[in-house]
Amino acid sequence: MEPSIYEYPDVFRRAHLESPGEIPAEVLFLQQVWKRHRKRPVRRVLDIACGDSPHGRLLAGDGFEVVGIDRSPAMIAAGRRKAKAIVNLRFYRRPIEKFTLPERPFDAAILMSETFPVIVENSRLLSHLKSVGRALKRGGLYCIDIDRQDPIPRVSRRTMWRERTARAAGVALDIREFNRPVAWHSPLHSIYELECTINFPAGAVTTRDLIPVRYTIPATLELAAIASGMFKMAAAYCDLSFTKPLDKCRYRWTGVLRRV
Repeated sequence: MEPSIYEYPDVFRRAHLESPGEIPAEVLFLQQVWKRHRKRPVRRVLDIACGDSPHGRLLAGDGFEVVGIDRSPAMIAAGRRKAKAIVNLRFYRRPIEKFTLPERPFDAAILMSETFPVIVENSRLLSHLKSVGRALKRGGLYCIDIDRQDPIPRVSRRTMWRERTARAAGVALDIREFNRPVAWHSPLHSIYELECTINFPAGAVTTRDLIPVRYTIPATLELAAIASGMFKMAAAYCDLSFTKPLDKCRYRWTGVLRRV
């Protein structure tokens, strides 16, 4: 069985097309969102599906107290290693669909890296929102990063989407991406298959991940927020901008939910 790209914390972000400077821009935008939508200062932040928590490290450096959760032991270990000198950043291994934490309530939560649409089933989506809601103070904010999901052609069999190369941590990556069939009645936008050959000096390793992606737009996020009984939608912003209209969105949008 082939390993997952998420077992290689120093590689996976580049394989997913993260660009230099992207995370600092996201962190700055988040702080602006908090100032705009919360009267009291944000001091404690929950970083959900944090990976090795690059957002958390930057926020902790700005004086925030940050707690990161992720299901991957490799990611949690990498996060702890990279943050070993940062006293105001802690990690817990948790599934994101349902979790509790031995922590006092947070002022804000974030889910970055366009991870939210991988929560596919309705029951897990509502369980996730309820878990986040219970971890937040009333009036706390939940900021969710979501990829713009253009309509894609339905495929009847596994179909190559594209091939590309990249470099990360000093090694070359050969990346192949596929689309897989989706039933007409499915809530999925796509089933995305990521194959990555990591050309380590000691020998190449090929990873493979199947990533179901739920179709998520502002209206469906708003409906899920209401259905959870925990949130109301406060805003939706596109491309890290407060002024660009949604119909001009190019890449991704941010949903801002407020804990009721």
